[in-house]
Amino acid sequence: MSGPLADLRVIELCDELGQYAGKLLGDLGADVVKVEPPGGSSARAIGPFVKDIPGPDRSLNFWYHNTNKRSVVLDIEGDAGDRARFAQLCAGADVLIEDRQPGALAALGLGEAELRAANPRLIVCSITPFGQTGPWKDHATSDLVALALGGPMVMNGYDQEDAPGAPPIRGHGDQGYNTASHHALHGILAALFYRDRTGAGQYIDCSMHEALSQTVEVGMPYWLYARTDVFRQTARHAAAQRTEPWLVHAKDGKDLILFGVGRDNTSWKQLKKWYQAAGFGLQFDEPRFDEPLARQGGTGSPEAAELRAETAKFVAAHDAEAIYRGGQERDQAWGVIRAPDETLADPHWWDRGHFVHTTGEGVDEPVAMPGAPYLLSATPWELRRPAPKLGEHTAEVLAELASG
Repeated sequence: MSGPLADLRVIELCDELGQYAGKLLGDLGADVVKVEPPGGSSARAIGPFVKDIPGPDRSLNFWYHNTNKRSVVLDIEGDAGDRARFAQLCAGADVLIEDRQPGALAALGLGEAELRAANPRLIVCSITPFGQTGPWKDHATSDLVALALGGPMVMNGYDQEDAPGAPPIRGHGDQGYNTASHHALHGILAALFYRDRTGAGQYIDCSMHEALSQTVEVGMPYWLYARTDVFRQTARHAAAQRTEPWLVHAKDGKDLILFGVGRDNTSWKQLKKWYQAAGFGLQFDEPRFDEPLARQGGTGSPEAAELRAETAKFVAAHDAEAIYRGGQERDQAWGVIRAPDETLADPHWWDRGHFVHTTGEGVDEPVAMPGAPYLLSATPWELRRPAPKLGEHTAEVLAELASG
């Protein structure tokens, strides 16, 4: 076994809310034992499914979020023997991650106090929608509702002129759940440092609601310090005052994000030559364009408006890839908005070994999935095992309990 956390044993009792925290630990080398009820985690019912055929071992969403784990089926709610086995697992573990409602495990005699009394080194991390205390602690939620109540959705949407009356837009990809899991991981790693110094475990109360409140960019500071609300803008940051559009349409029908057009004089000189060689922006040599502030979007200056208009014409006369490459050659933070298949085909990802291949029920050959989000020189990221089939390792893990 490899990875910087290869000496850790983690018990995970999580569905879609907390499963990513277990994956992150497993991908760093920890031995993660995923405890599931007889019918399997609810996350196994989330599509898409292999060949659009639902099944507990066919969820691609589950495959991604559960790499490098072992699956054990225990009926901790209905079987006293399985509750004892769960407690025994925790007695030999370093970390327990759970995402049940507040008080659910304590009602079964498996609360953090009981588990940590038997294993004082145990770190218990509870990931819940709103935390263990407070008036909302028992409220139900979902990824969508969490993004709304936590604040990120108010930052995400369209300019009124682009889509009049458009509502806030949800960012997909389990952002609410995965943000909570990321914050839980931070807490777990900090608790491990503390345990290394003191020998004592501790309890971590991780609220998705609070984790999401940390991700509202400029919205919170503007309100706290200036009592000013920000508003949504198409394909760029929400702001308290309108900024220049960054979304531009190319000749081949694709869109690009063009950030910081003409903001500094060095890049401005390169852009002028590029535009003018194609017959655009011939007026840019006039002295009124010399000052960066005059070209800055959001100022209301005629120069900024002219620059945006000429940029749109220039881009409309070229294919998106040519604009992307040309902008990068001139030190511009520009990029093409890509579809998933285009991203998968980009050689940059493959050159760095980012995508890995996994397998599972219903696939004829290994399929690609995102791999390492970081490259560790001494303890490389490794896909040691694909997501487990339901109960695949029950006999194996229970045999370890019996022998240990």
